[in-house]
Amino acid sequence: MKGVEVKDDDMKNVMQMPADVKAEDGSTREAMPTATFITDLDAFLKKEGTAEKALEKLQRLLNALKFIEQRLTQKKAKLKYKLPEIEKSYACAVQMEAAANDGEPLTTHYELGQCIYAKAKMNVHEDDKVCLWLGANVMLEYPRAEAIELLARQLADAKKGLATCIDDMGFLREQITITEVNMARVFNWDVKQRRALKEKEGVAIN
Repeated sequence: MKGVEVKDDDMKNVMQMPADVKAEDGSTREAMPTATFITDLDAFLKKEGTAEKALEKLQRLLNALKFIEQRLTQKKAKLKYKLPEIEKSYACAVQMEAAANDGEPLTTHYELGQCIYAKAKMNVHEDDKVCLWLGANVMLEYPRAEAIELLARQLADAKKGLATCIDDMGFLREQITITEVNMARVFNWDVKQRRALKEKEGVAIN
């Protein structure tokens, strides 16, 4: 019989999601609790004892999956916010490198304030440095070639991370749907059994 697979350490794994438990590609799928469609309700409920116990078990699984969904949603939003910033920084560094190789001054626009930009022309040299924000008010200076390499790597990682996150969320949505369907089927089974029992008791009294 195939039923709901709920491991004892599911909540431990969930509390580690999605930052601490990862595959080589950054996926957190292996640590997710999984749900299997209940094909034999009678056998499943006989194993669980009562419909109430079965629903409680399914609700715990659903809560765990919803928690993971929240974490992955936050991770996706963070990556979607960071990706354009990395792309702009990478494009800027590449443009500076091209101007240095051509020996031409670089014409660009820089931000003076919110929605206010000014045009500037500057000379770019081969040995110019690039300063990159690392976060937490920390900025480091890199040789331009090294900065381009670092930004290219960060850009590739961010794109891969976003794709993996979206894939994990799709898999997770399947688990949530299966669990919700299982809960509805168990609930309907319980209602049907209670109704049949009342009808049987009514017939016995008459």
